[in-house]
Amino acid sequence: MRYNPEHKTRTRDRIVRNAARQLRAEGLSGSGVASVMKASGLTVGGFYKHFHSKDELVADAIAQGFAEFDDKANSILLDVPQEDRWKEMVRRYLSLEHCDHPEIGCPVAALAPEIARAEVSVRQRAADLIQERKDQLLQMMPGATATERERNFFILLSAMAGAISVARIHPEAADRQKILQEMQDHLLRSF
Repeated sequence: MRYNPEHKTRTRDRIVRNAARQLRAEGLSGSGVASVMKASGLTVGGFYKHFHSKDELVADAIAQGFAEFDDKANSILLDVPQEDRWKEMVRRYLSLEHCDHPEIGCPVAALAPEIARAEVSVRQRAADLIQERKDQLLQMMPGATATERERNFFILLSAMAGAISVARIHPEAADRQKILQEMQDHLLRSF
């Protein structure tokens, strides 16, 4: 049975969406092709009809994770005054909800150490995606100059992703909340 080209595109998109969620939840080595294909309602045999390699799927899934996280963040920030958006971003990022749900959260907080050990093509794609986010968010970052805002973007991203990573280690919600709240308070006072 022949399918139209849109069917193949929709199927590939479904695979990438499922992979994005699974990779953020289980890590790059935790979720195999078989698991992603099964979650997509497909068999492993169909994988190479949509992707050249697992690395291609991983890179596309990371991009999808960024897109999903950005969409959610952008919808929340719409009603926030421009000068307060970075503060709201810090509050939302360093929330217990974000910490407790890596499958729908920021790919940097969920996957950075694993991406750093991935193939160069995956690392480059992730680096490009972070650069795109920096360019999109630069106007809302604190700082008097573009150089200061860029520096502050990387400080904020690194501090927030690190705090989420450390908080996720702790099994008790109260401990996670304390770590996140202390980092949030520090960042909001520091800029």
